[in-house]
Amino acid sequence: MSSKSPVVIITGASRGLGLAVLRILLSKHNARVTTLSRTLTPELQSVVDEFGKDRVLPIQGDVGKSEDNVRTVDETSRKWGEIDGLILNAGTIEPKKLDSVPMESLVNYVQLNLLSTIYLVQPALPYLRKSKGKVVLVSSGASTTGYQGWGLYSMAKAGMNSLARTLAAEEKENGVGVFAIRPGMVNMQAHLRTNGPANMHPDEMIKFTTAFEKGELLAPEQPGSIIAGLAIAGLQELSGEYVNWADDRLQSFRE
Repeated sequence: MSSKSPVVIITGASRGLGLAVLRILLSKHNARVTTLSRTLTPELQSVVDEFGKDRVLPIQGDVGKSEDNVRTVDETSRKWGEIDGLILNAGTIEPKKLDSVPMESLVNYVQLNLLSTIYLVQPALPYLRKSKGKVVLVSSGASTTGYQGWGLYSMAKAGMNSLARTLAAEEKENGVGVFAIRPGMVNMQAHLRTNGPANMHPDEMIKFTTAFEKGELLAPEQPGSIIAGLAIAGLQELSGEYVNWADDRLQSFRE
């Protein structure tokens, strides 16, 4: 555990992978963490109660609204005076073929899954430049794969990978590291198993159901330890890359 207590902002930490990353930041990295999520779930409240408000600042808001992201940065800087890392984990997948995507849902979807990254990164950059901080974008294997019914999700994640490359190039001289990470198949796919069959191709859907039935899905703590480690001490030579959580170059961050 580091003697320094880094300050990290994480989105989507109310459950699942984000919640696992939050716990690892607090317990392994001695971090002070701000969370931004729509709801303060019982699971998230339990973490706040366990570690205390000196270590966790839970903020309720919509990552898809720029003003809520600005407020998160402002409240974090007022509380702790610095920001050392960002983890952009919030997002959602609603399997639906492109020919039936409701047009009225497009703007909100893109704001939540892609534009939210810029909404948080931009106001945080002055602090990250001072700390030579890290930005971790939680991407997906879907960013390079064309699964039927995943069109919007794949588009958003591919855009996230592109954002990582560009931001890394723009902030290289400032020492800010930027990483897009593929977290693998994590064991939180009940929604996908329920809603996927109506829109996904059967040959693609079976990949997910079989992995679940065989117990092959990852525990969130497995990629979670890599994500947390990158946010604290990501290697600058990897900045801009889209990298698999199991990449050997990330071995030092594994639990």
